[in-house]
Amino acid sequence: MEDRISVVIPVYNAVDSLSELYQRLVDTLQEISADFEIIMVDDCSNDQSYKQILQLHKKDNRVKAIKLAENFGQQNALICGFNYVKG
Repeated sequence: MEDRISVVIPVYNAVDSLSELYQRLVDTLQEISADFEIIMVDDCSNDQSYKQILQLHKKDNRVKAIKLAENFGQQNALICGFNYVKG
């Protein structure tokens, strides 16, 4: 039995790279396991990053979206995401 793989990604003003990041992660993770999740934590971006994350979630429910109310920094965004992992 395989264990679920969880990937936590802090996101800040990364709207232009999220789709490619998502596709590369999916391509890689599917080679390892069919059971994975991608948790993207938007650290109060000034661009449309959170909207893009929501679009990725709509396309693939293995993508989880979290939006922080303030910019707390990369480490805190990671810790927040780790609170939601199932793998």
